[in-house]
Amino acid sequence: MLAILPLLLVAPQELSTDELGLSELLGERWTVEAEVYSQAGPAVVSIELEGSIQQRDFFGRTRHKEGQLGQGTGVLIDSTGLVITNAHVAAPEGPGMVVENIWVSFAEEFGGQRLEAKLLNAAPEWDLALLKIESPGPFRSVPLGSSKDLLKGEKLIAIGTPFGNDHSITSGILSGYHRNITVRTPSGAKEMPGLLQTDAAINPGNSGGPLLNSLGELVGINSATMEAADGIGFAIPVDRVSEILSERLLDVDYSTRFWAGMKVEERPEGLVVVSVNPNGPASDAKVRVGDVLLEIQDENLSDLRSYASQLLPLSEGDQVRMKLQSSNGRARYSTLRLAPAKERDTRGLMGFDAKRSVVYYRDGRQRERMRVLEVTRVYPNTHAAELGLQAGDRILAIMVRDPKGEPDWAQFDTFSGLIAQVRGPDFVRTGTNIWVLREEKTFQGELLIEGA
Repeated sequence: MLAILPLLLVAPQELSTDELGLSELLGERWTVEAEVYSQAGPAVVSIELEGSIQQRDFFGRTRHKEGQLGQGTGVLIDSTGLVITNAHVAAPEGPGMVVENIWVSFAEEFGGQRLEAKLLNAAPEWDLALLKIESPGPFRSVPLGSSKDLLKGEKLIAIGTPFGNDHSITSGILSGYHRNITVRTPSGAKEMPGLLQTDAAINPGNSGGPLLNSLGELVGINSATMEAADGIGFAIPVDRVSEILSERLLDVDYSTRFWAGMKVEERPEGLVVVSVNPNGPASDAKVRVGDVLLEIQDENLSDLRSYASQLLPLSEGDQVRMKLQSSNGRARYSTLRLAPAKERDTRGLMGFDAKRSVVYYRDGRQRERMRVLEVTRVYPNTHAAELGLQAGDRILAIMVRDPKGEPDWAQFDTFSGLIAQVRGPDFVRTGTNIWVLREEKTFQGELLIEGA
């Protein structure tokens, strides 16, 4: 009897447990966990990253190592091969680390295929990432449930690759929700708010895998365990996963691979362009607000997911053939050349690029130094160019609001830190908001920001 089980488990997804007759065949051995694994197991993949890393040894010499950079778990959420996982699994942050290949593997009982995947997008602040399997589908996927109506004490099931043990299944209960925990990352400690707590065993390697309810629906993405704790695991609620998926991971304008310079929304009339950065590639391609996107690379578009699936696998420098419908109803073709992702912040947001630098000054008799940002390039036709910024200028500070809401100057010595502040709610967007040093003189002015 057991010999037929693997064959039954790879049957088409439409077949229910009752149609397969497994509950009658196996009786009490056919547990809730076994049924959930039969439904969701084909949609769970182990993830392996290959690449290189440069490290310094005790004597300061640089060592170059190649091989496996990490492993974890992911779950398919779409038949086209879209895989959701943790950002720290698919897009790890580390000095000298270069990811060259991403592989996903299915469980042996579900074919055991090992296929190449591509990172489409990542949201490190939420520890989520989106992959696309390079091979054609269709693939089995897991239905998304809801984390709003979860009950403390209800059964939850985790599938993952703990310590490299592929496709292991554990079960437990929902122990709590709205948990705020602090996790360690290569860039420092980070707080993860509003997580689900479960006593289903979650260990290193489970990261990015599904947390499922007894109906086989995805209710969370396993993300973290608490140090010095026994039997406590945490997962990102599926409602937040869905939100980040639609607002960030499937948003082409947040791609980590390129910058398109336009935002698209799904409306009754179709996929409508709702904003175009005046300094971006879409503007160069004569895309206008109100245009309806009909095709990408001669493929029809039906919704945001099909749009993202067509565009997100591409890279900077690729040329994209688009068919658009203007507000007057006329169709036209246009070619969009994708720019480097960094230009979203430089050319598109700030209007300039900058590097870390140091300014020396005297405080009484003592010589002091201050870390600043030095402008390396100013893009034409931007607000930075209108302000008169020049290469070599040093950004001393920008104006932000303190915890009491009062405007005050704040210093930044990394461009990424400056970008994060400018995109945040505390940056003062109008009036005097930037303080610049040019040679021996300083000046203050108003820097208007695009697309913040």
